[in-house]
Amino acid sequence: MTLPPLRVMCLSNMYPGPGAPDYGAFIERMCDCMETRGAHVERVVINSRASGALRTPAKYARLATQAMSGAGDVDVIWAHYLFPTGLIASLAGRMRRTPWVITAHGGDVANLSRGTIRQLSSGAVSGAAMVIAVSEWLAGRMYEEGLRPERVEVASMGVDTDRFQIGDRLAARVRLSIPADVPVVLAVGGLSERKNPMGLLQAFARLHTDRPDARLVFVGDGPQAAVIDAGSRRLGIPGAVHRTGVVPNRSVTDWMTAADVVAQVSLVEPLGVAALEAMASGRPVVGTSVGGLKEVVPDGVAGVIVDPRDPVSIAEGLVRMLDAGPDPETCRAAAMEHSLLHETDRVLGILAAAAGRPA
Repeated sequence: MTLPPLRVMCLSNMYPGPGAPDYGAFIERMCDCMETRGAHVERVVINSRASGALRTPAKYARLATQAMSGAGDVDVIWAHYLFPTGLIASLAGRMRRTPWVITAHGGDVANLSRGTIRQLSSGAVSGAAMVIAVSEWLAGRMYEEGLRPERVEVASMGVDTDRFQIGDRLAARVRLSIPADVPVVLAVGGLSERKNPMGLLQAFARLHTDRPDARLVFVGDGPQAAVIDAGSRRLGIPGAVHRTGVVPNRSVTDWMTAADVVAQVSLVEPLGVAALEAMASGRPVVGTSVGGLKEVVPDGVAGVIVDPRDPVSIAEGLVRMLDAGPDPETCRAAAMEHSLLHETDRVLGILAAAAGRPA
């Protein structure tokens, strides 16, 4: 007897929309992949960054209404982030007698230091059929914060290995107006303090002493942008440091292909998506000994793990990867262990088990 397709409600407070095509794109990609694997996915989402005293409550009220209305028509609710989406999933699930699963991504666990959020999240988690953490490190953090789900599974959102591939480095550099023979160190992501851009900048300054033609490129934007600009001037390397600001997702692939090494030197990192994308593109990674980065970057294989608080350690890692980094195929093989397809199948298995269905 053939079972009908698994019916999943994806409940998320971030999802691509007309005004924000890259907002929560990683969630959209896994939903799409689930459908190629035979699942039916109903997307109950917020696809706008609009915020404010009136807009934010209204957005979540609509999300809750839609979730409660549709929860009885699916086999399982799959919510992203512990709060407030996890709480909405628990309310809808209890009302419509539908099991729910929550994926914790990192920032939501950090917010548990706020007492009210901790209390509300704990109730949502304790009633969940399962909780998914995007890394082993994050699962451990959840226990440290006092959340005690009966079962925690680890599955990331994966890396799209069809989108990020080993490409033509020279062609990418032509498109980005980068000389063919210039060493390029790339950092991709929000320019926040936890991403440690100043640590990378200080390390690059050491590298630049011996390689004055090298460039450091930050792809992204954030509150540390002005600090980076001031720091590069203070260190005497303003001409070697470039910021692109926010670029479309499609442009990130060119930057990954054009780079010689990708640095993700975060002080805190629940997973390490940029590192996975770099390795899928055949680029070695200098990662740090924190969070999920240690799990996704095999030290000495597809990159090197360094001390995030030691610019000398970071600089040595950059030099090592520039001088004798692994070949592109080795890097990509490491990323394939966390491919979007692989992780989608893991998540579908977890959702099917929560719904009482065979995987």
